[in-house]
Amino acid sequence: MTPRSIDDLIEPISRAVEPLQAAAILESAGLDDRIARERYGHPDVFALAEAVYSRIVPMIHPAGGPPRRARPIAQMAHGLLYAMPAALLPAAGGLVGRQWLMPGLVLTTGIGWVLGSAAAQLAYSYLSREAPGAAGRVLRTGLVIGVAVAAVTVSALGPVTLVALCVTQMAFQLSSGILLFYRREGLLAALMLPAVLAGAGYVAIGNRGAALLAVCLGVVCVAAVSGAAILLTLGQVETSGVPLRSLVPSVVYSVLTAAFLLQAEARYVLDRADLALAGAGLVLGMGVLEYRAHTFEDEARRVIREVRYPREFTRRTRLLLGKGLLICLGVLSALSALPLGFLYLTGSLTRDSVLMAAGHVAVGTAYFLAFLLANQGKIRLLCGAQALVLAVHPGARALWPDVPLFLAAGLLFLVILLILNLHGLRDVRQYR
Repeated sequence: MTPRSIDDLIEPISRAVEPLQAAAILESAGLDDRIARERYGHPDVFALAEAVYSRIVPMIHPAGGPPRRARPIAQMAHGLLYAMPAALLPAAGGLVGRQWLMPGLVLTTGIGWVLGSAAAQLAYSYLSREAPGAAGRVLRTGLVIGVAVAAVTVSALGPVTLVALCVTQMAFQLSSGILLFYRREGLLAALMLPAVLAGAGYVAIGNRGAALLAVCLGVVCVAAVSGAAILLTLGQVETSGVPLRSLVPSVVYSVLTAAFLLQAEARYVLDRADLALAGAGLVLGMGVLEYRAHTFEDEARRVIREVRYPREFTRRTRLLLGKGLLICLGVLSALSALPLGFLYLTGSLTRDSVLMAAGHVAVGTAYFLAFLLANQGKIRLLCGAQALVLAVHPGARALWPDVPLFLAAGLLFLVILLILNLHGLRDVRQYR
């Protein structure tokens, strides 16, 4: 019998995103290995699905595969970009007073974290439904609400200068998130570079005039960043339509995450500078975690196109997951060694600062796994895991010393998310 043309099967599997899904569609239509052999001349359904899928790949992805989500230089720089205003902290502390500055920044950072994460999650939901105008409106609204909330909440803490600086910090936090959402990393770096240089100049000169100049220039740079962010959101085509109800799990997870990390940081920003500094490696490494999460997704989708059976996919992606974990662990450890080295040279290194740095390394490595689960839409599982860790720290603080408890909580978070990810590798569909 002359084999039929497989072109007849292109239309039924046109929505497939990988060969395994194409095979499932063919099997659901009644094709089995016998039909694949006798009617189409292929040894089994999987071979037939791969042959048909190879015909539709150029139609969907002209380069032979889906576009890569990982952008090495841009994404790895995100941690440094978020940390740029830190160059102004010495100057700002000299003007406002450290007793006011640090509590205000911790408060606004927590609020900004929740608002920024929630707005970004909803904006991505709009983009996935081809509603860029609605995504821009959400980000813009989040920026306005964040600045207003910062002004109201911080006004009860201290002087007018503190309110102005915290509002500026909030504006940068949310506006920089918008620029990164639209992949404008270079623009963000260029707009903030003068402020970073001015902050470094104050450290070198050290007088009050240099501090005032650095802070004023920082405000101007943040205003430019905010203006650029608003223009980007206004430039999107207006559309509508994602229910706000879908945002609730993301907001809950953002609140739990901010509560877990910031309640640990807030205890030490005033009287334990060594412990506050020990967590700097996590901030600097956040971009690397994001990049490695996208890299894992790209590699997992590549594996889907190369294997024929789910068990092969599971085996190979476990190796990819282990590789990503080791890279994140190594990078965070190296970055955390920098502030520890500074503390050692200044005679301020303590056992607690080492344990605090190790805790941030554990939490940061867990965030790599959290990115993977969030990208798969498993926000409720993340909420449960984060809530359980909060029950340990600060929940069990009365039973165990605080800093070792934070390390234990970070390790628990890492183990829970690792188990969830390993179990999730059995579901091939989530890596389309």
